[in-house]
Amino acid sequence: MGLQQYAPSIMPGLLQTEAYARNLLRAAGPIDEDALAEDVVARMSRQDLLDREDDQPEYRAIIDEAVLRRPLADPKEWLGQLAHLRHVAERPNVTLQVAPLAVGLHGLTNTDATFLWLADGRMVAYVETGYSGELVEDARNVDRLRRSYDHLRDIVLSPRESSDVITQYMEEAPCEPPG
Repeated sequence: MGLQQYAPSIMPGLLQTEAYARNLLRAAGPIDEDALAEDVVARMSRQDLLDREDDQPEYRAIIDEAVLRRPLADPKEWLGQLAHLRHVAERPNVTLQVAPLAVGLHGLTNTDATFLWLADGRMVAYVETGYSGELVEDARNVDRLRRSYDHLRDIVLSPRESSDVITQYMEEAPCEPPG
């Protein structure tokens, strides 16, 4: 099994820290603290997928530089998120690449897309916005999205260059909240 993802505006769920998930879920609208806590636990539990001993999936994520330019309000939480991102990228089953803003417009510019290979060998895609998502199963549409993803993968930073960019953002992050 394998997963590939492109994230144009927010950190992918599989790469989020608890603080990032909590802030993101709060930003979506009013939510009571119990529901928020449950949603954060659910999101964090999905990350076990990358750590399991058997049938560990290959995961490739391309995150747009815009994701790195949109920090959390708390600088310590943001540094924690960046450190977590760099740490996860060191796993043998994870490949992380950054799409610099200089790449310009491309086939997935406004599309958060995740590709999943099913047990029967078929690939499906899941595309989403902040308010809805859609499972794409039609082979022609999946292929069109996949070609856009492949083209993007070929023009973004390498995993090593991406790690260097994340380190640069860590070094440039403020230590104290603006004030």
